[in-house]
Amino acid sequence: MRMTSMLGVVLTAVFLAAVAPAPERPGPCGDEATGATPLRTGPHTARPALGHLRAGDGLTVVRASGDWYRVRLDERSRTGLRAGTEGWTERRHVGPRPCPRPRG
Repeated sequence: MRMTSMLGVVLTAVFLAAVAPAPERPGPCGDEATGATPLRTGPHTARPALGHLRAGDGLTVVRASGDWYRVRLDERSRTGLRAGTEGWTERRHVGPRPCPRPRG
C-alpha cells in the first residue's frame, strides 16, 4: 500500500509540472540566455544535451518546473541550433533581453 501511495504522489507531481503555465516574468523585450549553457531534453543535469546556448540567444519561456525552464529559441542560436528548437535549461541561465535603443 505504501508503494502505491508514493507512486500516486510522484505521478501527481509529474502531471502538475507538465501542465504548469509559463511564468509571467519575461522582460519587456523577451528573454535571452545569460551565458553558455546546455539545452537539455529534460529538466535535470543527467538528461542529454540537444546542443548549447550562448549569451544573447533569444528565448521564449514555455513553462517552468522547479529551477528549470522549458524554452523555445526565437532565432537560430549562435551555436547553430534551429529557431523553434525547444529544450530545458536552468532558470539561472535565463534573463530579460535588453530592448533595442531608439535611434535618433
